[in-house]
Amino acid sequence: MDNNIIITSPRDQRVFIRVTQGHFVTENAHINYYVGTSDIKHNHAVSVDAAMLMAQYYIERDIKIDTVLCLYETQALGAYIAHELSRPSMLQPNPKGEIYVLGPEYDAAGNMIFRDNLQRMIHGRRVLILISCITSGKTVQRAMESVAYYGGRTVGVLAAFSAAREIGGVEISSIFTQNDLPDYKVFSKHECPLCRQGEPVKGIANGHGYSTLP
Repeated sequence: MDNNIIITSPRDQRVFIRVTQGHFVTENAHINYYVGTSDIKHNHAVSVDAAMLMAQYYIERDIKIDTVLCLYETQALGAYIAHELSRPSMLQPNPKGEIYVLGPEYDAAGNMIFRDNLQRMIHGRRVLILISCITSGKTVQRAMESVAYYGGRTVGVLAAFSAAREIGGVEISSIFTQNDLPDYKVFSKHECPLCRQGEPVKGIANGHGYSTLP
C-alpha cells in the first residue's frame, strides 16, 4: 500500500483525508494527487463527525433539504447527514423530519435513472447532491441534469473534498478544498503536462478508489 499524507480538518481533528501524490487518471481528467475519502465514507466514527461538519453549512443558512442524493458509496454518510439536518437545534428548532436518502442507478449508457417507486423522492423535492470528491465536476453536473429531468431541484452540492467552488450556479460546500492541498491540480486529459513530461500513470481513479497500474 502506498504511503499516504493525512490531512485533518481544522474544525475537527478526528475528520481526515488520505492523499497520495502521483499521476492519476479519472474518467474526465488527470490529477496529480489521489484524494482518499474512504474513512469519511466507511469508518463509522469518522463519518458521524464528518456529517456534523457537512450538515452545519445547510443548518446555518436554513437551506431546506428533502432528499440527499448519494453518489459513489456515500449512502451511510448521507444517512448521518440527514439525521443531523432533521435534529432540532438552536439554529433550526423545527427542522424537516422527513428526509429521503437514496443512491442512483445507471443504465447501460451510463445515464442516471430512478425507478418508478423512487421518482417521488426526486420529483418536486429540494435535492442535496452528496459526493466524496469533486475534480472536474462533470459527474455532479450529470447528476444535476438527472435531478432536473425527474422534476427535482438541486439546492446544494456537498463533498468531502472539492477542487471546484460551484457547479451550475450552485455553491459547493466541502470539508476540504484546495486550500488544504495547495499543490493539487486538475488537468484536461488532452492537455496534461504530466503526460507531456512522460510521467507514467500511477493509477486509474474514480469515486470508489483507485487501482495502480503495473
